[in-house]
Amino acid sequence: MQTEELLTELRTSQTDLARFVEAVVRDSMPYVVVPAEAVRAWQRREPQAWAKVSGWLAAHQVAVVAV
Repeated sequence: MQTEELLTELRTSQTDLARFVEAVVRDSMPYVVVPAEAVRAWQRREPQAWAKVSGWLAAHQVAVVAV
């Protein structure tokens, strides 16, 4: 999935996943540190959106470090 296509979908979400992806794009880091509770909330509230974001992160070789 292309980044702009993903962001377009995420902007209709009730989560902050669009801002999360935008930060990953902006900062170009090999990993991102996020609270474990945020990951659990994304998985619970928007499982399909989180699955798309997870796939996008993997495709861009960005690891998620949940703390």
